[in-house]
Amino acid sequence: MRLRVVILVVLGVFAVLVIGAAAALWFGGGPLVAWAIENPVSGAMNRKITLGGPLALHWGRNVTIAAQDVSVANTSWGTDPVMFSARSLKLEFDLFSLVSGPVHVGYIELDGWKLRLETSKSGKPNWNFAASATVPSHRTQFPVLDRLTARNGSLVYRNGETAATSTLDIAGLDFAAPGATQPVKFDGKGAFQGIKLQLAGTAGPIAELRNPSKPYPLKIEAQLGDNRATIDGTAKNPLDFAGLDMRFSANGPDLQTLGHAVGIPFPKFPPFRGTSELVGGNGEWSLNAVSLRIGNSDVEGGLSINTKVKVPSIKAKLTSSYIDLTDFKGLYGGRPESAPPPASPSGDVIPKERLAVHKLPDIDADLSFYGTRIKSPGGLPLDAVAVGLRLKGGELTVDPLRFHAASGDFALQFRYNPFTHDTPPKLSAKLDVRHIHLHPLLQGMGLPSFVKATSGIIGGGGTIETTGASVKDFLSRMSGNVAIFLEDGQMSDLLQTLIPIDAAKALGVYISGDKIVPIDCLIARFDIDSGVAKPSTFVFNTPDTSVVGSGSIDFDKEVIDLTLKPYNRKFTLVSLRTPIEIKGKLRKPDFHIDTHSIIARIGESLGLGVIFPPAALVPLVDQGLGGQNRCSKFFAPADQQAPNQPSKENEAQAPAPSHDDSAPQQH
Repeated sequence: MRLRVVILVVLGVFAVLVIGAAAALWFGGGPLVAWAIENPVSGAMNRKITLGGPLALHWGRNVTIAAQDVSVANTSWGTDPVMFSARSLKLEFDLFSLVSGPVHVGYIELDGWKLRLETSKSGKPNWNFAASATVPSHRTQFPVLDRLTARNGSLVYRNGETAATSTLDIAGLDFAAPGATQPVKFDGKGAFQGIKLQLAGTAGPIAELRNPSKPYPLKIEAQLGDNRATIDGTAKNPLDFAGLDMRFSANGPDLQTLGHAVGIPFPKFPPFRGTSELVGGNGEWSLNAVSLRIGNSDVEGGLSINTKVKVPSIKAKLTSSYIDLTDFKGLYGGRPESAPPPASPSGDVIPKERLAVHKLPDIDADLSFYGTRIKSPGGLPLDAVAVGLRLKGGELTVDPLRFHAASGDFALQFRYNPFTHDTPPKLSAKLDVRHIHLHPLLQGMGLPSFVKATSGIIGGGGTIETTGASVKDFLSRMSGNVAIFLEDGQMSDLLQTLIPIDAAKALGVYISGDKIVPIDCLIARFDIDSGVAKPSTFVFNTPDTSVVGSGSIDFDKEVIDLTLKPYNRKFTLVSLRTPIEIKGKLRKPDFHIDTHSIIARIGESLGLGVIFPPAALVPLVDQGLGGQNRCSKFFAPADQQAPNQPSKENEAQAPAPSHDDSAPQQH
């Protein structure tokens, strides 16, 4: 919204009253002037003007006009019948300056006023009326104004194409120019979008404002809530607030206030401070040499903003040498420890509460970010972070989100559509994890010590598509596939926390105390359809045992139905392994030991083709864990194993062991 638009309307009303004063010279008397303004002048403007109170004229070289209850009607398509109103309006002007020029206005005083500027759905403005021809369209035509006082007023701007509305309440605004060659001073106070606003500033003399060959100097100091900003520089076209060459600085305790003011839902952030160079105008702006610090984090770069198009757009390219993610906790929505999610009375564990999905702002955005080093909340450093974010037509796309951590790499792509009328949000995502070392990764997550003892190299990925308005919806409606690969893993008493001791014993992974259970390799791939995940491949092996899984997990019903079948890999003097069935609700499943299906022959496990993953999955394993990984070596068929390396099948050909279920397995 241009500054000239506001000036156009205010001076347009001034022009109407001046025309009325000229009519008074012909007709004589305040009542006749009021009649002229409300009738022939209104007709010429094609806007109904109403004077609800008396109009007073005081003649002389300086003419004074005072009117009460002035109103100017809005357009027929306007959302409010009145465009401008004022409880009282007073002005003084030099009568002879109307002829000799430049027009000299002594003062304009407004009290109890309201100005509503808006555009139609097609972008047509409500401020185009006949009086616009009498107001300045260029800085050389600007009148000499000594003083402007506005009290108890408000300025409302509504974009008819997006229905976005901004409100500026002005308790007091004072503009003073002692003379055409003296600097202008102004100050004001009020509220913007309900947030307390104060501003003060200086500008060049009115004579310089009328000189098009010289950029007009301007300095503004503003405070919005507890946030402060300063703009200092020049403008080639000050009436349009265009041709800017400004230095901009801002600081404050909370960016959330600024986000609310401009209609962008910012989360809670730490205190910030920043500087930049503001250039451009006429709806096209650039912030160059941006230097921003939020908490302990720094951001640099530049961005451009275009408000001339139907949907405002933002393009930004930012970099950072250090980001502390604890500064941005509000962005990823961590739940305070004092407010755990409420337990479901039905025994379900997946939250059904609708997510607070905010409507994305009515802007198009194309943002890129590269960070040298990012510190996670637990202290784990993330290096080489790259983020590409696009927002267009209400759809958010993140492509890519990549970073290096724990000697591995993580990449995520996703698209998100918020609510559209009766359509629930849609989410699609693609994940790629490569060669992540679990032990250093888990150290900084505030997890129990027995979880931190877990180690290994993990990789994998998957694609998911889903809809919904809650975590329950997302999980119960998702479709896609997910794969997880692990090599050289170790788990301490984590298994005892997850499954009963007798079940762990039956699988051959029983442990006691702090003894470690090595996991040579784990390969799991789940196909997901309408919230039901079924393992197309699920197998892991310890030094003595291979375990194959089958079954399903239903996230809609929150029911698990898995069978884990263990197979001995080599001769042992202890009992053979026993299949385990895991059934029931996710909150507390039941573990059943299948004593009727004890494997009778050691060689049976190693002759089963199910031990080997599908050939199409092997390249993904190599991609996730790196070349020459343990999984590829272990699951390779005998004829593909390295020379001089005995096959696992031959290694296991031995007499059947004796059975002794009374003691735990000792490996």
